[in-house]
Amino acid sequence: MTKLKIKDETALIKIFKTISWLDCRRWNVGENYNYVNFSKSDLTNCEKILTHWICYITDRQMPFEIVWDKGGYIFSELIYEYSRNGLPPNQILDNHYEEYDDKGKKRFRFKSNNGIIFASRYVTDDYQNILQTLQVLSEQKYNRNIITYIVNIVEKFQDKNDLLIRVACGLHLLTYQLKNKKANPQEINTILTDDGKFEKKLTEFKQTSTKGKKRLWCCIRDYKKGIYHQIFCDAIKEVASNNAVDLINKWNNLPMDQIELPGDVWNNSPLFRDNLFANVIDIGSIPKTLSMPDIVRELYDQLKGNKDINDFYPEQFDITFDFVPRMCNKGLCNVCPFGKDGIKYTCIPTKDKYCPIAFFSCGYITKCSKENCIMKEDISKGICKGGLK
Repeated sequence: MTKLKIKDETALIKIFKTISWLDCRRWNVGENYNYVNFSKSDLTNCEKILTHWICYITDRQMPFEIVWDKGGYIFSELIYEYSRNGLPPNQILDNHYEEYDDKGKKRFRFKSNNGIIFASRYVTDDYQNILQTLQVLSEQKYNRNIITYIVNIVEKFQDKNDLLIRVACGLHLLTYQLKNKKANPQEINTILTDDGKFEKKLTEFKQTSTKGKKRLWCCIRDYKKGIYHQIFCDAIKEVASNNAVDLINKWNNLPMDQIELPGDVWNNSPLFRDNLFANVIDIGSIPKTLSMPDIVRELYDQLKGNKDINDFYPEQFDITFDFVPRMCNKGLCNVCPFGKDGIKYTCIPTKDKYCPIAFFSCGYITKCSKENCIMKEDISKGICKGGLK
């Protein structure tokens, strides 16, 4: 990777601290997260996690609300049937997939039993990804259960210091290692059972871990924090009752800095990236092929030995999903923590009120902590070039 030149390490540390603060506000309150519209109240936690995984498969270039609402309803119905009736995966999937006519063009979409429809942006590709996922999990040792699949990987590689990355690699193989855009479950099962082949795939995965794996890293992140972290842990209890405590402790202690930033249009927006980092790193030296996940990973690796960055890790820059459309795209530099005025016009410390900084910046609802809040120090004031105009 290209060695990025840091021009102002102190300012970069302040950026990391501020991003980390906003990310903590995002995950500390359940109302700040999107919840799947499950079709049934008696889904197991394992079924919920598999539904969540499939929702992310289809979450590409379309409003996320539609994916989690309509898609979540259909896929939870599909997974309920998949887990319980023993029919072949392709038959179950086809029962929830249909061709329809759109002004003379043949198109496809997913459907529920009661007529709810959902056409994802890349629906035919998504069909193959979902089909392969269901086929691989239908192997007897996985019992149609994604948590059993994950636990199998954790137990197999529990002594490895890159365990979280190995789980991520295994999940990538489960769904995304297609052959000519077609489901290829036999080859995937061969890779998973052959140590040499898995290690080769792991090496390839590590070399491309920041490229085109947004949805994978979103899922791994969700298994580690927020609402779905608890569902994930409860799902482990469903499949591994005898050693669930040890497995959950193992999972919870896996380092967060092994999770990559899910790259998207928001964190890659030049309006955000080039202005925020203008006086911090040498922007002109960044190759055009280098995306924000690469940039943040490189900057983090240069500073990770510095105790002043506290608990920051690269994935936390995903708050840009909320930050950029609210702040940068609307030019609200006067109420931006990185702007020339910093927080002096927005921060009114009142412990029984909501924090206006978290709300203005990202739409996060969280109570003011008042004491011991790093934002009161206005640490990121004037860092962003856009806020100095």
